[in-house]
Amino acid sequence: MSNRLIVFCLFCCITPLFTGAQSRYDILITECLPDPAPSVGLPESEFIELKNCSGRDFNLHNWKISNANSSATIKTDYLLKSDSFLILCPTTSATAYSHFGPTLAISGFPSLYNDEGEIILSSESGTVIHAIHYDKSWYKNELKANGGWSLEMIDLHDPCSGKENWTSSKSDLGGTPGYKNSVDAYNPDEQPPSLINAVTIDSMNIILLFDEPVDSFSASVISNYSISDGIGYPDSVFVQAPFYDQIAVHLQNPLAAGKIYLISLQQIEDCNGNEIGQNNIYKVGIPEKAMTGDIIFNEILFNPPPFGYDYLELYNRSPRIIKCSDLFLSGKNMDGSLKDPAALVSKERILFPGEYLLLTENPDWVIQNYPSAVKSQILSLTALPSLPDDQGKVVLLNTTGKVIDELDYDHHWHSPLLANETGVSLERIQPDLPTSLPSNWTSAAATAGYGTPGYKNSESSSDSAAGQFISVEPKIFSPDFDGYHDFCFIHYNLPAAGYMGTISIYDVSGRKVCSLVNNILLATSGIFRWDGLDDQQNLLPMGHYIIYAELFLPDGMVRKQMLVCVLARAR
Repeated sequence: MSNRLIVFCLFCCITPLFTGAQSRYDILITECLPDPAPSVGLPESEFIELKNCSGRDFNLHNWKISNANSSATIKTDYLLKSDSFLILCPTTSATAYSHFGPTLAISGFPSLYNDEGEIILSSESGTVIHAIHYDKSWYKNELKANGGWSLEMIDLHDPCSGKENWTSSKSDLGGTPGYKNSVDAYNPDEQPPSLINAVTIDSMNIILLFDEPVDSFSASVISNYSISDGIGYPDSVFVQAPFYDQIAVHLQNPLAAGKIYLISLQQIEDCNGNEIGQNNIYKVGIPEKAMTGDIIFNEILFNPPPFGYDYLELYNRSPRIIKCSDLFLSGKNMDGSLKDPAALVSKERILFPGEYLLLTENPDWVIQNYPSAVKSQILSLTALPSLPDDQGKVVLLNTTGKVIDELDYDHHWHSPLLANETGVSLERIQPDLPTSLPSNWTSAAATAGYGTPGYKNSESSSDSAAGQFISVEPKIFSPDFDGYHDFCFIHYNLPAAGYMGTISIYDVSGRKVCSLVNNILLATSGIFRWDGLDDQQNLLPMGHYIIYAELFLPDGMVRKQMLVCVLARAR
């Protein structure tokens, strides 16, 4: 045999070991088992399943599998043939998984975190081939999310849709490592990508976040971006690996401090060719650190129905653009000491003036049970502070430990007209009054679904009587818990500090039916609320009522005023 023939034959033998060029989604992460215990039928060990969806064979030597904190390299030659599966697992469970299909043991296998985590597959050259960022909501089944069941991709032709294309396995064993997924189905992505957040790093740099991976080519066209108020096109844009759902934008002109801009996008597609639609505009601006009173507690659900979830709502009542990464949430012990504060966000988020931010452990549950909830204003937390059903304390802090706002709630703040407190949130009535003022909180209206997560409270009130001595708003109210004029608000604005006050309610016969305020020290301005009840908490009949206010100073000066309101309708 000639030397030439020998060389040719050797080349034929080793050619399959060359990887050649790789592209995104040539090989897919199609299944994983983050929480293997308690076992349903699979080995009690984590695994990752790969499938070669290209038309070529690939040698996986020196490819890497990673999570957010560690990476493991495949140290041996392994030829993953076209249209074939491979199970990756720790060396200790290789024998157990080899019974299910082709298995490759990985030394230093990266841990798959139970609640949420990242899995990143990259080639020898460092190219990200596929990456997923899963969490428990991907299971779409709370029982299976507690362990023993794998997560499976539904449609392998749609590898970049995330949560919408993953669910828990239907296999009796808890998973299908090494062969076709039990949930395999046609599940096309027909939804356009949405811009869900924009974070200003500094005056020249912005990070845009999307709800799914975007197409690198369309996202790299500078003319697809525009910033308002003379900023114009950016200088450069860069789609960030490994998930391709973030774009770094570098500006030509700097943003001005304290100013709010709009960034708008066009013709950007996801990896399935869906072009961005209405969700293509977002506010940007240079953020500041929160000061005391900038961010306030605005709504709280502490007594959800069985299998439900608590929530807390924040509101930016300041004129400042606030960095959420500087905020921490803490419970408070009965002795007044703080429990361990937890960071509000793991990734930066900006809260603009007048915006709401809802905090919960399960956004999906909130959206399902409060259909008007604003999804874009809901933030998922691993854990909220404990919120007991009767009373509790929760504190918002900044990075220095300074209290931004503090809420000591009590279930007695709910409306006495409410038959059942379960699933009903407490709403703040006026943002400018103290958080600890019980009369500034009440139950969310029935017509609002007993909660307004992420948007204006159903029972909110503006101080339209500002500048007047004593006034009522509205003059006709109907305590029927429908969210419209459920209370009579009594506003006061005093010319000086030091006034004591008594406010009573009389019927048209001159009989006192309610002692609303009894000889208390008043601030220079404020608000009281009458809910149409007498002193025994009984609902009064419809009709005209007289509000009599008597205010006096220690030097003997007395101010008296009578106002009329109408209790129009009640259940």
